Amino acid sequence: MKMKKYMLGIITGVAIFLLAACGSDPRKEFTNAFLNSKGDEYNAASFEMKIKDLEYDGDEGGAYVKMFASQLKDMSIDGKYAIDEKTDAMEMEITANLFGEKLPFQFVGDKDKYFMSTSFVSGMLDIANSFNYPIELSKSDLNKLKGKYIDIAEAGDTLTSGELDKKANPLKNKTFTNAEDSKMGREMKKLIESFDKKSFTQDKDVVTHTFTKKEIIKMLEKIDEVAKEDKDYKKSGDAKEMKDAIKSLKNDLDKMDIKISINKKTKALDMEMVLAATDEDDAKMSIVMTMAVTPQKNSGKIKMPSKKEIISQDELEAILSNITGAATDDSELDLEDDSIDYSDLKDDPEIQKLMDEQLDAMIKQIEANPSAVTEENAKEAREGAKEIFNEEQMKKLNDALDKALKGGAI
Repeated sequence: MKMKKYMLGIITGVAIFLLAACGSDPRKEFTNAFLNSKGDEYNAASFEMKIKDLEYDGDEGGAYVKMFASQLKDMSIDGKYAIDEKTDAMEMEITANLFGEKLPFQFVGDKDKYFMSTSFVSGMLDIANSFNYPIELSKSDLNKLKGKYIDIAEAGDTLTSGELDKKANPLKNKTFTNAEDSKMGREMKKLIESFDKKSFTQDKDVVTHTFTKKEIIKMLEKIDEVAKEDKDYKKSGDAKEMKDAIKSLKNDLDKMDIKISINKKTKALDMEMVLAATDEDDAKMSIVMTMAVTPQKNSGKIKMPSKKEIISQDELEAILSNITGAATDDSELDLEDDSIDYSDLKDDPEIQKLMDEQLDAMIKQIEANPSAVTEENAKEAREGAKEIFNEEQMKKLNDALDKALKGGAI
């Protein structure tokens, strides 16, 4: 299953969620409700995202996916943000609740630069330890990160490359800001109000519409059409990404519905997104995600980090390079922990199919690099594998390791 289909769907869904915020006809009630939620009345919001359901009926890795799906249902993301339209400043706090631990992220920025707090490091260590992978960072190193920020643009290609200016993001001022006044906002409003009137409902103060896959494609095509008027958009990679996104949405997703409800008085927005796809092996997967946004008023000034509070990417990497395995003794870590019972896995046909695939991959690696196999790492591999592999699998692994140690071909 290609998870990029779902990532595309989730990103598109969040974009449509924001656009819908960009209309006596329930269609106009719907679009007007969002437009009126902007401005001086509300300049901040709290939000929460959850995986409501995840189903997979495929055979390949099925047990693993189903186990992961059950864990996802206990995960959530919540946070808040505030915007100062006068200074173009923004601050956001996000907390990912994963496996019983909290992973915090904090961002602050203006029209020129964006920064990320280093507070995520302690959360990352907590999650690693929750998986019985004991790692630690000294108190002195943690103190060096306390209250510090890194420049996102400096943090590497995985976050961004270059300055976060208008040329680097030609859609910024066209799509999600000044929706009431921009051509993009006017065109999107006109398009939404052209959709089937019966699909828009109103219950007291709440107006609701479910965007279908067909409507979402039309919205993306309209964004592309208006954005092409900007020469920077044509030159950037955004145009190709948009084209690829539309193509993938048409061909890769069987279903994409986004239900959005807006309270005209409180301006609270709720979204439920349903995605479904079928992979090349005809395995079906579906996901239901919810998001809730509650507008708020923020009167506090957004504070940008001072020079003393900013550390370089090199400084951060130097500190993270000091992460070590936590020291343990026999009383802290039982290498023969009887509380972890793998015996059921050896009788599960779905798990065994997955184990066979992992074993084949291991043997191919051994075959490709026999000189990398030493007595020491071969012993470690055997000790670790015997807990999860059955007798037949262990025989194959032992034969592969023995032949590699003798310098023979497998």
